[in-house]
Amino acid sequence: MEATLKLINVELRLGSFKLGPITTSVSGGTYNVVMGPTGSGKSTLIKVIAGAYRPTSGSVIINGEDVTGKPPELRGIAYVPQGYALFDHMTVYENIEYGLKVRGVPRGIRASEVRRIAEDLGILNLLNRRVNGLSGGESQKVALARALVIKPKVLLLDEPMSMMDVSTRESLIPLLRSIPTKYNTVVVHVTHDRNEAYALADKILVLNNGQLVEENEPEVIFTRPRSIFTAQFVGFSNIIPAVAVKTPEGSMVHIGSHVLRSTEKVEGRVYACIRPEWFKEGNGDDGNVIRGTVVEVERASMGFRVTINADGVLFTAITQSKPGKGELVNLTIPPNLVHLIPAAE
Repeated sequence: MEATLKLINVELRLGSFKLGPITTSVSGGTYNVVMGPTGSGKSTLIKVIAGAYRPTSGSVIINGEDVTGKPPELRGIAYVPQGYALFDHMTVYENIEYGLKVRGVPRGIRASEVRRIAEDLGILNLLNRRVNGLSGGESQKVALARALVIKPKVLLLDEPMSMMDVSTRESLIPLLRSIPTKYNTVVVHVTHDRNEAYALADKILVLNNGQLVEENEPEVIFTRPRSIFTAQFVGFSNIIPAVAVKTPEGSMVHIGSHVLRSTEKVEGRVYACIRPEWFKEGNGDDGNVIRGTVVEVERASMGFRVTINADGVLFTAITQSKPGKGELVNLTIPPNLVHLIPAAE
């Protein structure tokens, strides 16, 4: 049976903080990322799913069963906290075996299951090692093995890569991506790192101040967000008040003295949202051309982050060449990359 997780009007009050109400559902074989800034309620949400917190109201449903009142060990979940929480006094083998042992699984079956999961995760050679002294990537794999060996319906990961260097994080992404289908589980992964979210997620849930702001596929969240908060959080550095007028082809967008074409049909007060990497240098064949004076240049991972002043409106672009301050430059943005969010949103 395919695993499912549903939250129905889940609310929780912790002092002055209020989570929810949150209603959502995720299906088996999917990788789901809960994303938001520090203090948005991400870790609190997965602790509600895990059973560490009992919601003030609402229901947690796993595989069609209401588990809201059940303790964590009877929910069919596995939870990997941010610091992995491995047992330092045990070997890697004993750490992985632990969940099976407390469930009363016979020793022979425990041994074969531990070896199977260790082989899957590439840590057979670590089984006799003590966990202190393991690298961040090795510790994460041991924590994953300990969680997966009990065959959970739902796997909860709380910022699993926050303690790793960039190369280790990148090397773990294919392994994490394979987990939902390989182990027939629902994965819910908490992070504030947008690159991590984009690389891993089948679905992204964006939280802010305890509220579910929006949820969708990564391609939609990162290119067509519904809210200004999400646009800011996922890297739209151009979010500019404007007025849109519908046309047969989309909209004419009035920003100060500029008029940009957009393929989105919206009328009235809007925010024109453009990712900086979407701009092209120079005059494009069929794009909106913006001419302005360079006021700031910073190094960026993919080139240079350039801010121009175009008749009093500031635009930020990622360019491959490095212009000088005061230089006049042309930037082009295609109409299909001018995303409009109604101001009422």
